[in-house]
Amino acid sequence: MPTDNHQAAYGRKTIVLHWGMALLFIVAFILGQVMEELPRGPEKLSVLGWHLLVGGAVFLLALPRLMRRRKLRVFRDQGAPWERGTAKAVHFVLYALMIVLPLSGFLAGASLPATIPLPGGFELSPLFSSPWLHEAMEETHEFLVVALVWGVGLHIAGTLWHKFIKRDGVAGRMSPFARKHSAS
Repeated sequence: MPTDNHQAAYGRKTIVLHWGMALLFIVAFILGQVMEELPRGPEKLSVLGWHLLVGGAVFLLALPRLMRRRKLRVFRDQGAPWERGTAKAVHFVLYALMIVLPLSGFLAGASLPATIPLPGGFELSPLFSSPWLHEAMEETHEFLVVALVWGVGLHIAGTLWHKFIKRDGVAGRMSPFARKHSAS
């Protein structure tokens, strides 16, 4: 039987951060896929600039997201031990990726020998042109993207588990359409 605590929604700030980060990850992913299909040249560098900007936004929002997560301990001790352990592991991976994925992308871009045009007329000049570092960071970044896809997939699977199998209200807590929002 669901508890009131289980069904209480997170607050609007937390929900906006959650879905804002999700949207940024989706946009960055799409830009990355588009960029992969383009031949080397100015157009690819332009898309890379947008990709870096969106990745930077993910990185900058990671700290407030982590601070909100740390502040909200209300729901952490509910469910079977395997559910709590799985949720904790998946969330740890997702939060780590909010930091490490943009950093690896920035290092990959900053080690290119070319200047990258950024939106708004700005540019990212090579901070340290290193073919070895660029290749290593690009490979790391691509690996981390795969880890992100798996992490998001597991996160969605957990949400669906709570929505359709357990029916305990957990899936609706992060919904922007929830009827009751907490003060967070």
